[in-house]
Amino acid sequence: MRKTLSNPVFLLAVVLATVNQILEKGFGIFIPLIHSYLDDLLCLPIVLTLGLAAYRFFWPNYRLTTWHMLPVLLVYSVYFEIYLPSVTANATADIVDVVMYTIGLTVFGYFINGSDAVGLELNQ
Repeated sequence: MRKTLSNPVFLLAVVLATVNQILEKGFGIFIPLIHSYLDDLLCLPIVLTLGLAAYRFFWPNYRLTTWHMLPVLLVYSVYFEIYLPSVTANATADIVDVVMYTIGLTVFGYFINGSDAVGLELNQ
């Protein structure tokens, strides 16, 4: 679990998300493309790494499967890009957000969930 939470890609995602939120909420600094898409890009690597770390607390060599990850992508996409914009004016539907979620999922799958995170072999 400790190796999972100290993965450099996860740590970078947390730092970038934190700095972005401090700039936006603390200082009112909004960089247009970053404001629109960075949180969406970093969301799934952060959320899925926390979930993976919870699994690895009990099963140290655990790896999330596609059937764990795709429903998370689907739920985030439907909730934030379809449902929420239909019930509040504060949310906007944007297909590029779904693309960012998908890229984030791919980054998680390759750099965090894959063999390099805990020294697992891919063919196990």
